[in-house]
Amino acid sequence: DGYAAQAHAACGPCALSSDWSYPNYKPGPSGVPMMPQVVGDWATPVPGSYKACLTMVGPDVETGSEVGKPWDPLGFSKLYDRNFDFNDNMTYPHVQWLREAELKHGRCAMLAIVGIFAQQSFHIDGYPEAPWYEALQKCYDNPQGIVGFGIAQISAFAMVIEGKYFPNDAWIGQMDREPGDLGFDPLKLAKDEATMKSMQLKELKNGRLAMMAFLSMFLGHFNAGSVPGVSALPRESAPAQGATFCGATPASSSEAGMSKTAARYTTQTILPSLAWIKTGVKASELQPTELKALTLAGNDVLIGKTEAGALFCVGNLCPHIGTPMSEGADVIGDVIVCPLHGSSFKVTTGELIDWCVSPPIIGPLTGLIVDKKNLLIFECRQGGFLGSGEVEVLVDTNAKKAYEAGYWKGLLDAQGKDD
Repeated sequence: DGYAAQAHAACGPCALSSDWSYPNYKPGPSGVPMMPQVVGDWATPVPGSYKACLTMVGPDVETGSEVGKPWDPLGFSKLYDRNFDFNDNMTYPHVQWLREAELKHGRCAMLAIVGIFAQQSFHIDGYPEAPWYEALQKCYDNPQGIVGFGIAQISAFAMVIEGKYFPNDAWIGQMDREPGDLGFDPLKLAKDEATMKSMQLKELKNGRLAMMAFLSMFLGHFNAGSVPGVSALPRESAPAQGATFCGATPASSSEAGMSKTAARYTTQTILPSLAWIKTGVKASELQPTELKALTLAGNDVLIGKTEAGALFCVGNLCPHIGTPMSEGADVIGDVIVCPLHGSSFKVTTGELIDWCVSPPIIGPLTGLIVDKKNLLIFECRQGGFLGSGEVEVLVDTNAKKAYEAGYWKGLLDAQGKDD
């Protein structure tokens, strides 16, 4: 109604109906109002992006939002309608164009994920043998025989589809077909409207999952250890060791020339053994809010001072996904803030204050996959005469051995062995 009132004031009589009217746009070279001439003539833009979003399949299913209320925290579906409040130039796309892009990216990602795992499982004669991240480049470097035929086939198919089903007017919500509808249903899966909506929702959800999976594969390869689990996939060679958030997979014992498990490992239950360990750091050497990471008897600890100058010691690894707090954490008062996702904890008690609050959208989503936990706290003191000596921390000297014992026991249990 606000758009109608504004349009009436701007251009007088309604041009499209008795209830709605739109501003008179300055005509372009072909007489079409303020629209780029990409392919053919463009239709007249009209508001209604958010209303169109309400009628689409799946904008409210991923987060359990209220039915009919899309999950759109950044308001992308409303940006198009803002064009009519500014200078009538269609800067932002209609939700129809956004859905077309989402479906296309989802389909490409589903094909990519299948291709990644298929390439690691079997090989087609004539194609070069290469890891998935180099396979396409290898094909373009040697386009002979079946390889050249495959490249030509894929390129021709893409040109035909992109040409025949070019989303003309989707940017302004005037496309003559439903987003993603390429008229391809050889198995007649969409028998009726209900089945069609069900299949559309399945494709949308699988496409979104595939996009996340492909991004994980990409990041897991080029930043080894950044995505838990991805480093377990086959690799051509061990990645270069560097600073990673979750650690890198070590070389196997066979690669190190070891024929059997080293004797220092055990599967027995290891009880805690607490001891005060000197850190080699004096409290006077630490400034307020300054942090220093140490490894004491296998424990990753972080000593520092609050803004008021009080000494503290906490676990260096964030309980979310093991991010080192020493890599940019902030100390605000007596609170420490994780540098990756903004989780904050009391340094005196380890109590959780905020869980994964940044960056917007991504942070809260990553927080859903891990249960909320408090930060590990260590007792610390100043040794020496009247506290003038090194900082000492009370740690479990058997922590590393106990962790490894649980690992080896689980490994042997999986093999049906006792020890």
